[in-house]
Amino acid sequence: MIQPTLYSAATTSYRNFSPVGDILVLAVSIVLIILLAVSFVKKDKGFRLFRAMLSIVDIAAMLNIIMHQLIDLRPVPVGAVYVLRFLYHLELFSLMFLFACYIMEFISLAGKQKRFYMFLGNIVLVLVTVFDGLGYFLPYGFRMTTSGQIHEGTNFFVVAYVFYVLLIIWLLHRFRERSIPPIRWGITMTFVFCVVLQGVQGMFRQMSFTTIAFMFPIIAFMFLLHSNPYNQETGAVNEGSFNNTMRDAYSRKRHLVLMSMHLLDATTEINFADEEMRFELFRFFVKTLRKASLFEVSGNRLIIVFDEANNDKADERVEALKKAFDALYDRFKKDFKSVFLRTDDRLGKNNDYVEMIEFMEGRTGVNNYAWVTEKDIDDFERKQFIVSQLRDIAEKMDLDDERVLAFCQPVYNVERRVYDTAEALMRLKLPEIGMVFPDQFIPVAEQYDLIHPLSLIILNKTCKAVKGFMESNLALRRISVNFSMQEVHDINFCEDIIGVIYVNEIPYDKIAIELTESRNDEDFELVKEKIADLKEFGIKFYLDDFGTGYSNMERIMELPFDIIKFDRSLVIGAGRNKDSEYMVNTFADMFDKLDYRVLFEGVEDESDERRCIRMYAKYLQGYKYSRPIPIEELRGFLGKEYDEAV
Repeated sequence: MIQPTLYSAATTSYRNFSPVGDILVLAVSIVLIILLAVSFVKKDKGFRLFRAMLSIVDIAAMLNIIMHQLIDLRPVPVGAVYVLRFLYHLELFSLMFLFACYIMEFISLAGKQKRFYMFLGNIVLVLVTVFDGLGYFLPYGFRMTTSGQIHEGTNFFVVAYVFYVLLIIWLLHRFRERSIPPIRWGITMTFVFCVVLQGVQGMFRQMSFTTIAFMFPIIAFMFLLHSNPYNQETGAVNEGSFNNTMRDAYSRKRHLVLMSMHLLDATTEINFADEEMRFELFRFFVKTLRKASLFEVSGNRLIIVFDEANNDKADERVEALKKAFDALYDRFKKDFKSVFLRTDDRLGKNNDYVEMIEFMEGRTGVNNYAWVTEKDIDDFERKQFIVSQLRDIAEKMDLDDERVLAFCQPVYNVERRVYDTAEALMRLKLPEIGMVFPDQFIPVAEQYDLIHPLSLIILNKTCKAVKGFMESNLALRRISVNFSMQEVHDINFCEDIIGVIYVNEIPYDKIAIELTESRNDEDFELVKEKIADLKEFGIKFYLDDFGTGYSNMERIMELPFDIIKFDRSLVIGAGRNKDSEYMVNTFADMFDKLDYRVLFEGVEDESDERRCIRMYAKYLQGYKYSRPIPIEELRGFLGKEYDEAV
């Protein structure tokens, strides 16, 4: 017979139990469930583990409450208490194991390391569960009499708890480069606090706070890793939440409608100084978001998302949104672009909705709305494919890349009446889509900072062609190659150009560089410096597109250009009336007297040609002479003699 003295300490601990801690766990769990239901969190493996932990701690709290209610009965239903205690410990053991799994997911542990720690965690889970269960049948285990006296025996719960806490802290700090310090230390200190709490309640022979000590890490995970605060001014959730929502919609085949509003006068974030407008904007969102969600994307773009019950209702909702926002625009005159689209598997596959919206905004006028059509998505996919090819070209940096084709347009020398110069042009020939023209890929290449590799490839292919023409003793003065102002900012701009010409073993003066004017002061000084550096090698410079957009005559005169290219728009303008022709003629005369050479581009017929020759043209370029041709076909335009003058 077991002596009563063996039971006193453990009995006191069980008698001092209060259900307040476990009831608090259940209450906090309900609050967290509500918050998760109304917030936007990333529903990945980590989030699924989080939900599992929340469910387990709830079950553990209920088991603990019921078990202690039974302990207070007389006689005590010992068998039921044994079962509930075992299940309670099993839940806590499982919870500690899930904590460790969650941390492994958080630090992105993989491969052999993850398998090792998972194996270790599983072994401990199985061992402590088995020994804890066997303890009811062996002398070392938990005992209880029907009168309520208890002998704790060997406490495997403490063994498991200490092991898993140490494992979690070890993982966080052994792989500290995989987590940011505030989160790492926040989780660490939470577990340290829980260990201290368990120790303090043991000192006071208490068992009321065991379960809540398991709740605190869950709260820490929620706050540090799963919280998603709203923007208080607009009620919007952040871009990460938008991406998670759209990924979830794709996986669950949900049909959503999106309305994007890009506020063009906002700078880096939605933050209007106008208090009245902020209030009205907030009212607008509150009114329209009864069954929708609002996201703030890319700083100054708001996206409303709602389920599409059917097309009629969706269209009505869209019209209501447009009408309401138009009223706001009429009042505050804040310029915008708005895009509507429905979820589509092609966009959902790679979560390309923001990119699709930005693509459509490029096609949409200011203060206008646009619906995304199937053709728009086709065009977007084409653009994305072009971007992927441009990135691959830039990454490989093969100056002979077969996807980049060198074309040119011959230029007619008015004084000598021959073709002795040309402009190099670029085409892409890509798998699946074939020929791609400059207006389709040059803006994209500049947007993604991929233009410089293309320019160097064209320069290299142009140099190779020039070398071939020279070996055939053809009368070629030079070929010009276009470079963008964006490229001038590259620290290796001059070195790259000189290097390509050098390895092709042709004279530097066989190459000219075309640049467009920039209104930026920094660009002006940079261009001036780079032109001076390259002209020392004999490279000529063209000012491209004179007469379009911004033209500062003082700056043009400061830059040592050799040839001024008058844009096609000036050729057309000069043909409209005498006044326009006089103006263009005056500019051309001025450049001619200042020893610049004038090239008119876009000459299409004899009338254009005669007019341009009257206006001091030294060179003519356009469809009258030739459309763009593969650069090798320039042979057919070149004679056998040429002089070296500009």
